[in-house]
Amino acid sequence: MGQRKKLRDIVGAVKDRGSLFKASLSAKPAVSATRATVVRATTHKSAAAPAEHRVAAVLSLGLGSGITASACIWYLTARLHRTRNAFVALKCLFALHGIMIHRSPHDQNLRLYSFAFEGKNFLNLCKFNDDFDEEAKEYSSWVRWYAATLEQSLIASHALGYVLSSSSSSPCSQAKREYKRERMRAATSSDLMRELEVLVSSLEQVSDVPGSLHLRKNDLVYEVVRSVCQDYRMIRCEVCSRVEELGSEERSGSLSFGHLTRLLSALERIEGCRERLASLFVNKANADGLWDLIPRTKEKVLGLMRGGDQSSTVVPGGAWLPWRDRFSFNALTTVL
Repeated sequence: MGQRKKLRDIVGAVKDRGSLFKASLSAKPAVSATRATVVRATTHKSAAAPAEHRVAAVLSLGLGSGITASACIWYLTARLHRTRNAFVALKCLFALHGIMIHRSPHDQNLRLYSFAFEGKNFLNLCKFNDDFDEEAKEYSSWVRWYAATLEQSLIASHALGYVLSSSSSSPCSQAKREYKRERMRAATSSDLMRELEVLVSSLEQVSDVPGSLHLRKNDLVYEVVRSVCQDYRMIRCEVCSRVEELGSEERSGSLSFGHLTRLLSALERIEGCRERLASLFVNKANADGLWDLIPRTKEKVLGLMRGGDQSSTVVPGGAWLPWRDRFSFNALTTVL
């Protein structure tokens, strides 16, 4: 088996040199440089993480002007879909992820997002499988998970109307949460629920981690998990803001039964991710208070749905009405 791996590394090195030679044949120096930079950052060389200066070179291109960024992303995605090597695929995804999380939160012109929402489905790697050996198959499961996680992150960015980027990757400070709270207050309950459900789907995808957690000791997988952790912190911050708003006294009392049902379902889905997320990131920290906020909000929602004291609401005349009396008798008889 050791000899087979050595032979595979040699063949991979030859392929990389061939790709570099092919890049040098381009009549356009800029194209040649871009392709060579992508190849050097995504080599077949075992499972070693790409050198920092290689990653920095790709990020410099991917975060550059529109034409340069588009070319860099195009070559990364082309290499991603041509390869059957799990290490090359992980490195391509890692580079694409770096471009995503370092982009401006308000940049809607990045070619990456057009790829995602013009039907190209370039992150659909659900059938990816490197069947060289059992270990390669385990790495393949990380490729599939990582690709699906990035795709869901793009979907969340599209739903929110801005890119989840590293500028928001710091923990939710009080000032930042207050700013978000003001934005949430101006949004409709339907919009908040739609955004929350998309964000919860992102949490679920992150938590749907491969069973081979022991591979986190590998340098490349370690860097992948660390990058996903940045996304996880951003998503948690966004989830907290929406759960706080939807569960607030001002908002919760006016939620329809349908919204309450959807909110309860979202809260239960979040709770279902907790243990798997803790296992993945080996961290049970709760600095933003999410794991305390969820059960409190859930209890309030259940109280509203049961029609107890908390289920009363304000009608235009200013009187408080319990849940069962929110609709007129005539309206009910009309429905019946």
